[in-house]
Amino acid sequence: MTDFMIYGATGYTGRLASEYAKTIGLNPVIAGRSTDRVKHLADSLGFSYRTFDVNNRQAVDDGLRGIRVLLSCAGPFARTAEPLMDACIRSGVHYLDVSAELISYQLAEQKNDEARAANVMLLPGCGGSVAMLGCLAGHAIKTINKVTSIDIALFVAGTISRGSAISTAEGVTAECLKRQNGQLTEQTAQDTAEFDFDDGKGSVSCFPVTLPDLLTIWKSTNTPNIKTFVHVSGGGFPTGDLAALPDGPTAEQRKDSRYHAAVVARGDDGTIKRAVLHTPNGYDFTSVACIEAARRVLDGKAKGGFQTPAITFGSDFVTTILGSTLKDM
Repeated sequence: MTDFMIYGATGYTGRLASEYAKTIGLNPVIAGRSTDRVKHLADSLGFSYRTFDVNNRQAVDDGLRGIRVLLSCAGPFARTAEPLMDACIRSGVHYLDVSAELISYQLAEQKNDEARAANVMLLPGCGGSVAMLGCLAGHAIKTINKVTSIDIALFVAGTISRGSAISTAEGVTAECLKRQNGQLTEQTAQDTAEFDFDDGKGSVSCFPVTLPDLLTIWKSTNTPNIKTFVHVSGGGFPTGDLAALPDGPTAEQRKDSRYHAAVVARGDDGTIKRAVLHTPNGYDFTSVACIEAARRVLDGKAKGGFQTPAITFGSDFVTTILGSTLKDM
């Protein structure tokens, strides 16, 4: 019996992650709520499976028996993160997820002491934009003696999955926040910024948005002033009946929609560092990065409490994922 579980494996990202796990020889337990869907995926990949509802405490505890590392791909994380984190702390299981919802990071921050006492790592955002931006920020500040500010932007290309759209709709905060002098404060939605993503299109306008990186980059770098931005192309963030959306972009659509990120970091001596990150499409990146993160944790790369990918694996982690590249500007 394996000691690694992927919960929410039948969702769009979870399925991609499970398929990648098989290609590198991992043998996770596939888990979720729907027995028929979970069994079908497990049988197709040759994995064992378990089913349980995160709202049934005893069922979750039973489901995690014998597991050392849990990777949750089960959004919306506003519904699943807390019961799974609590169960992992009770059971001594390291918790990883692929959330882009602020709630996962706020919960991990709140449960830090409890998790540390149990020697359980809480690593939300082990793949996806948090890993991307955290590693990019960590790279940019390497040669700055004392960092005073980080402005960072994500270029989201192509369409998003049905699950991501629902998670975004449920998990988005109405407040537009920034970190100023170490504190989270409101900023106006009109406070746009120009970033050059090194994609041949020059500088483009990016709008401010409350990303989890306001917590994770703060934790990783202790930078007092942080602003997060997004530039969207393609399908972007859909509206209307989200349940009627397709499962997610096709492999061809993902191939044609690479992601980019850009950062401007400043030091107290006037130093300014600019860098960019180029990655495959966010879904391809996430499905590989979360499994590579889990593999490292299974190999002992873990520390109790709330952690970030950049802290746990280093800022070069991002460059190990599908040929992603960091570039100084």
